[in-house]
Amino acid sequence: MLAPAVLLVFVALAAALGPRLLLGAAWVQRAPGWGILAWQALTVSVVAAIALVGLTLAAPLTPLAEFIARLCRTTPAEVIEHYQTPAGIWVAYLAALAAAGLAVRMLWLTTSTVVNAARGRSTQLNLLRVLGTEHPDGFVIVKHPKPLVYCLPGLRKRVVVTSAALEMLDTHELELVLAHERSHLRSRHDLALALADVLRRALGPLAVFRVAHEQVSTLIEMQADDAAHDRHGLARALVTLGSGLAADGVPEPGLGAGNVAAVARVERLAAASGPWKPWKRRQSLAVFLGTATLLATPVALAMSPLVEMVITGCTTILG
Repeated sequence: MLAPAVLLVFVALAAALGPRLLLGAAWVQRAPGWGILAWQALTVSVVAAIALVGLTLAAPLTPLAEFIARLCRTTPAEVIEHYQTPAGIWVAYLAALAAAGLAVRMLWLTTSTVVNAARGRSTQLNLLRVLGTEHPDGFVIVKHPKPLVYCLPGLRKRVVVTSAALEMLDTHELELVLAHERSHLRSRHDLALALADVLRRALGPLAVFRVAHEQVSTLIEMQADDAAHDRHGLARALVTLGSGLAADGVPEPGLGAGNVAAVARVERLAAASGPWKPWKRRQSLAVFLGTATLLATPVALAMSPLVEMVITGCTTILG
């Protein structure tokens, strides 16, 4: 049965070529929202393929074989025939344990990430109640020597501006930075970043997950940058925040305006002398179809023996 081998080839190709293609694609930064989707589709497809390698190797085991047979309206013997490998039954048991281990690890990391983020936000919100002052424009002012502007996502979302940032930013620059932070909150960029972080922690030895985490972190900032109606003004604001070492003080549950890839973002904003060329609908469709195909490929490869089983059965009946 070739499904596990083909899935491993898919993992190797996707992990090696995927980052190169996306890092070299100009459209990723031009349309960062679609870029985030592409990076996440790449990493999720690699994780799915790794998990399906274990499941396809474990398919000859009696419980799984019986389950698959009921789904396909066939017999467990036929399932075993199409999924068995020369490696023997012990490889199937090891593969089942590995797949279960990966599932447990992913569940544990996801749960811990959600719980830790919720606790961190709760702690920050409690501090803001004591130390912060509500501004009529919908943000909280905190007295702090560093110029920080960041948001706390969640049900009780907040945008926080320090006293130093208020002193350093003019009214127009503050408006642009606030638009950036509110874009984070509307788009729920914290969820995209959490997914990238869970995958990186779960499968860190594979470079694709580390690169994807870095790129998603940058692209969510670029997407929020695009909410600004004055790109050059936002670039000036980022330089101002960066000059105050804003990267060192943003609390971990928060997303800050000047703390990720500031140099690349300033260059991107400053390079646009006017509005970027409109992103056409057919380009969105092309990216959507590409990511959908990428996500479907591991499933299709894992199910290929089932398709062969059905085709063989139909041929036998017709014959």
